Amino acid sequence: MKRQWIMAGVICLCLALLGVAWFMLGSPEDTGETEIAAWANEETVQAVQVENDQGGYTLRWTEEEAEAEGMEGLPLDTDTIEDIRDSLGSLTAIREITDGQGRLADFGLEEPAAQAEITAEDGDSLTLLVGDEVPDEETSSRYVSWENRVFTVESGQIEGLLYGNASLLSRELTPDSDENFLVTRVAISRQDGEDIVIEYSDSQELAGYTVNSYQMVSPREYPADSGLAEDVFPGLFGLEADSVTAIHPSDQEKENLGTASPWRTLQVDYTDGEGEEHSFSLAVSQPENGVVSVVSGETDIIYQCSEEDMSWLDETEETLVSHTVLAPDIKTLAELEITAGEEQYVFRLQNVGEDDEKITCGGEETDGSSFRSFYYTLIGFSADDVLFENFPDTASLTETVRVRYVYTDGTEDVLACYEEAPRQIYAELNQGERGFRLTATQVETMLETVQRLAAGEEIEARY
Repeated sequence: MKRQWIMAGVICLCLALLGVAWFMLGSPEDTGETEIAAWANEETVQAVQVENDQGGYTLRWTEEEAEAEGMEGLPLDTDTIEDIRDSLGSLTAIREITDGQGRLADFGLEEPAAQAEITAEDGDSLTLLVGDEVPDEETSSRYVSWENRVFTVESGQIEGLLYGNASLLSRELTPDSDENFLVTRVAISRQDGEDIVIEYSDSQELAGYTVNSYQMVSPREYPADSGLAEDVFPGLFGLEADSVTAIHPSDQEKENLGTASPWRTLQVDYTDGEGEEHSFSLAVSQPENGVVSVVSGETDIIYQCSEEDMSWLDETEETLVSHTVLAPDIKTLAELEITAGEEQYVFRLQNVGEDDEKITCGGEETDGSSFRSFYYTLIGFSADDVLFENFPDTASLTETVRVRYVYTDGTEDVLACYEEAPRQIYAELNQGERGFRLTATQVETMLETVQRLAAGEEIEARY
């Protein structure tokens, strides 16, 4: 029995000690106030000076314009800066730790994560210390101190006080796109090759849509791929960096980060919906581990960006040129001759598109609608590869089809198709002007269609 009384006494003593420890360490005590405002009235912040382990920053507002000390002339992230201003101007605590001022070390406030001097437009000022995160809270919050009192506040209200200069900078590399933008010129300078330059050529209205055409002018004159406006150009707009690597970088930093002599440089000229001309440029380092360093325009900042976000880095002359084999305007044709072995089909065209249009084959009149449907099949040849040099030796290949285009101005083009490999055709324009590799299926479909057309069948358009 005596042993049981001793055990009960020990338990009571332990409980008493735990209670004292809880009181001494102090759980956050609610003062009973539902809101504890840092300011007597909601204020408009005019300046904030921050010290933290990120280097801190100083912000000032003049006539609603923000200025960041030491970052004059650099693009600021206006949304982030306004969030800082609004949050500090309406700073409100969740609750007060009533005995916290005597135990600042317990809350990370003796050596705070950040210290801020905040000045309001009316001259009022506030010194704010930011401490540790509050443990075991459903809502993320931190301990803070102002006016010799300790509080907890939602982390989002004072998160901006943990930022450094880099967090105040805009990460926008290129402007957001707009459906009314018209790209007029794109130039890609390459450290390991010739510059690629593409320029706007013209526009056409097709089925209610505007289709823009482009011409490659460097490293050679050649039509650009028809999908540029939809597949490539949109990816040049709205680019954002992942982070800021260097502000006002030294020459050595530029050299180390690969922007002193960029691996790729992009220059884009475009007009907006009002017809005003704009341009932007990027200088990019050679990728390393999937990451590149980027400088936007003349901005004195080096950003870091994922290589995969810069899809234009992989573009080459081969990917940007048109892969359409040959597509003359039907109105420019005077004669079209197709030869496949012993078979030959000769179409003569007169006044195409006029009321007195006439198309014949072997002296017999051919339906204009059916001929156009066939012709779309012919000019729809799309090459897997476009060759400007190192052509295959056609003397060792078997010719399967020859297409001769005679134009109204007296000039002509000849496209000779050869079987290069099983199910693969090599087509050569004008005996080595350029070459194409395409699937045999496309040529077979064209031949089957021209045979039906010559036999008088109605040919329906394929879309």
